[in-house]
Amino acid sequence: MQLNSKMNKEVLDNIIEKLKSYAVLYEYGITSNVIEKCSFIVEVGALTIGTDDAGKVITQNTNTPTQFSQEAVDEIMNMCFKNGIGEKVLPKVYGRNEWYRSRLDMVNESLELLEKMTS
Repeated sequence: MQLNSKMNKEVLDNIIEKLKSYAVLYEYGITSNVIEKCSFIVEVGALTIGTDDAGKVITQNTNTPTQFSQEAVDEIMNMCFKNGIGEKVLPKVYGRNEWYRSRLDMVNESLELLEKMTS
């Protein structure tokens, strides 16, 4: 039983370290206030919209999503996206800071809970 507890603590410690690195990444995304033409992030369900090497629109699971201009967002909003069972899913558009702030809040809440578990 001790071995399992030690292994569980190591797993939790690794998760906490990874979450801390995400917190730094998201904090930087918020504080790097650069004037940008492309400052919108588009989500479809749990995924964000990005582009592949050929410039084709794709859905992706990433911590640093592609940012789009208003013109690109308008085009994306006219595309049809479906979930795994074929139902239409509408894209949601976020400002860069809003998207990063929501992710930072989720990471901080998770860190708080996990750190309580390990103390």
